[in-house]
Amino acid sequence: MLKEIVSNYVAKTANGIDVNLKGLARDQEFRAEVIKAVTKSLGSPAPCVVIPAYESGAPENHLGSLINELALTLQVRTLVTGDVKNFKRLKTHPKQVLIIKQSFRSGKGLQKQIADLKALGATDVRVLCFIAHNTGRMQGFGHENNVEIDALVKVDEMRYV
Repeated sequence: MLKEIVSNYVAKTANGIDVNLKGLARDQEFRAEVIKAVTKSLGSPAPCVVIPAYESGAPENHLGSLINELALTLQVRTLVTGDVKNFKRLKTHPKQVLIIKQSFRSGKGLQKQIADLKALGATDVRVLCFIAHNTGRMQGFGHENNVEIDALVKVDEMRYV
């Protein structure tokens, strides 16, 4: 379902595939499906969920309001938002952590966030992105950083484009 919705916002360009995140962010069906998929992927017992801050106003962060909506919807025992270092303010540091990101492109900022969480005692760090632009790069990143990483929609694997 999510792939079909996203396919309506994808276009081929000279530089590859471009996703209209601004349009996608306004799609109510997409928003509902993302929240449903993330909730389903949490499993039981639910890990500590970390939703890193995004820079408001940055052009590539159109899904920021969806991330805020997701944070309000999640029924988890431990939720950390904002700076990943807020994890250290918890009385006990959960070992299982799920980082939720809007998209995966290169992982530069994500690499530091993972390192910070591991330094603060998280032993099992997973990453879930709404959208991955390059599945191979994402999987390589997971291997290099010893984390399980996945995306709800992998744009480069879409047949519709």
